Amino acid sequence: MNETNKSVRKITPLEEMNVIDDFLFYEMLYDEEHGKEACRLILERVLKCSIGNIQYTAQKMIPGISETGQGIRLDAYITEDVCDSEGRPDINVYDLEPDKRSYKKKSLPKRCRYYSDLIDVQIVNSGIKYEKLPKIVIIFILSYDPFDQGDMYYEAGTMLKTHPDIPYDDGIRRIYLYTEGKLKKDADDNDKKLKNLLQYIRRSTEENVTDETTRRLDELVKATKHKKDIGVKYMKSWELESELREEGREEGRKEGREEERANTEAERRRADAAEARVDEMKAELEKYKEKFGII
Repeated sequence: MNETNKSVRKITPLEEMNVIDDFLFYEMLYDEEHGKEACRLILERVLKCSIGNIQYTAQKMIPGISETGQGIRLDAYITEDVCDSEGRPDINVYDLEPDKRSYKKKSLPKRCRYYSDLIDVQIVNSGIKYEKLPKIVIIFILSYDPFDQGDMYYEAGTMLKTHPDIPYDDGIRRIYLYTEGKLKKDADDNDKKLKNLLQYIRRSTEENVTDETTRRLDELVKATKHKKDIGVKYMKSWELESELREEGREEGRKEGREEERANTEAERRRADAAEARVDEMKAELEKYKEKFGII
């Protein structure tokens, strides 16, 4: 196989795309009514509770804390209107992140940490005091197993390590869902329904429509796939992605060539230094011979 054929990647037909695919997830959220319902369906199934009035932003950009700081893009940034313990208006914040990039698996915990940090900074910068920071739930829906235990559900939180029996609630939950993970032996009906949802998100076909939640989500997916001009948008998105990928490959090749040149230059300098050292040793040897009359 030549190099050109290696770089060709088969385009996935629009009809075969799944909710976990970036393009379909974004397009479903692009329609405000459909997007709000999709977010609610997923949140209620994952969190096993009713969700109140929500607002959301698809592909929300949050800048870094400085001009040179790295910003983030959140797939679905959601706020829910709630009341605090004293009955005053408050919000909960949710971030939904479907993800198929298994090559970023190792950095996932720190990526999640950075996301929550920048969300906090954005909220504080809006004028809210840190004592009033809202609850944040970051939910990754993954096509790969983040911790290699084969489970469907993982949740990370902060704890008082020296006294684990003492509650330490900093208001952040980090949930990792593996779409092909197994249920626990003591799984209840809600766990099984979550499993059904994850299977549908991974493979969004009628065969995976097994309950009311997946049936409604399937209707939203079909409506999205049949939107006017969706095919044109998909092809433009594909072309842009291909261009960016090719630019990345070219940048990588450029860096490789520069690294090769740098390595060659470093080897040359090392060779020059070694040769100079040999010359110095030869000169010292000649002085030694001359001093002691050695021929």
